[in-house]
Amino acid sequence: MKHSKARSIIEDFRGVAPESWNCIDCGRNTAPGHPTRLEIERAYKARALRPDGELHLTISFDDWTEVYSVHSSVWEAAGMSPKGGCLCIGCLEQRLGRQLHPTDFEDHPFNDMPGTSRLLARRKGEGDDA
Repeated sequence: MKHSKARSIIEDFRGVAPESWNCIDCGRNTAPGHPTRLEIERAYKARALRPDGELHLTISFDDWTEVYSVHSSVWEAAGMSPKGGCLCIGCLEQRLGRQLHPTDFEDHPFNDMPGTSRLLARRKGEGDDA
């Protein structure tokens, strides 16, 4: 029983990976090159069918990516709940009524990755770069 319970937890990525990387306001894909929750679950289950038993997923960050992590107070000020979906930088700023600045971003590995010029500009505190 314990084994099957642990297995179902591992194979269910709800709340761990987003259903979609699309901005919930404008629909822009904030993470081209990132799998959705369903894609991760499918890859996880398919690994059992592979001779090596390894999980095969491709995740990439490039100059089209707007994956970031801001402090929970910033996210809440934008009317977002934890795990409430994705927002592109433009829509997050529109909700906040201001431009983001470096102190809005928390210490998280996402904030060390490549991204759009406007995301990088906000993380560095460099003016308006749409």
